[in-house]
Amino acid sequence: MRPVRIITAVLFAAAVAVTGCAAHSTATDPPAVPAAPVAAAPGSPAVKLATSDPGQPDPSPQQPALSSQPTPAPKPPVLADGGYSAYIRQVNSRGDYVVVDLVQVFHDKAAVEAAIADGQSRDTAQYLYTYIRNQNPRLRTLRLAADLRLHLLGGDCEAPISSQLNTLAAHVRSDANQYYYAFTVAGGTVHRIQELRTANAC
Repeated sequence: MRPVRIITAVLFAAAVAVTGCAAHSTATDPPAVPAAPVAAAPGSPAVKLATSDPGQPDPSPQQPALSSQPTPAPKPPVLADGGYSAYIRQVNSRGDYVVVDLVQVFHDKAAVEAAIADGQSRDTAQYLYTYIRNQNPRLRTLRLAADLRLHLLGGDCEAPISSQLNTLAAHVRSDANQYYYAFTVAGGTVHRIQELRTANAC
């Protein structure tokens, strides 16, 4: 019986040795398996892989930079084209511009009614042929056109424009409310000025 036990023990030891070597070889030398592609986690930004020549420009279009400065609106003219009545408060010595105070002008029966509406007694207003209402003190500066035509009371219409402007300035300085003016505006400039008296003619 003893030789049988020795043989059995030797076989058992040999089997253990063979199994251990096989397990060690499997653990230290795993077979090469191709790695599976790693998917991006949900919600994570995608990574752009370079697929073109790095020396070539990016084909994606570039968005133009937007300006943060708003475009200014065009400046409106001082007065729209048309005819107006006004007092002239200042005449530029170089003939470049005049400063005007717009008024409303009423004649005959309309003058009487407007004066009464503004507080004058009927006894005083009934003799009016011209009445000027000036409720807005705003002043406006208007450029004079190169082809300006002046029609002044007692003025010389054949005189040079510079001389006529001097006469106009003298009238404005003497009594700004003695005269009022009908004028025409086109393209933001004054092209015609007609001088008129505020008082009734004798």
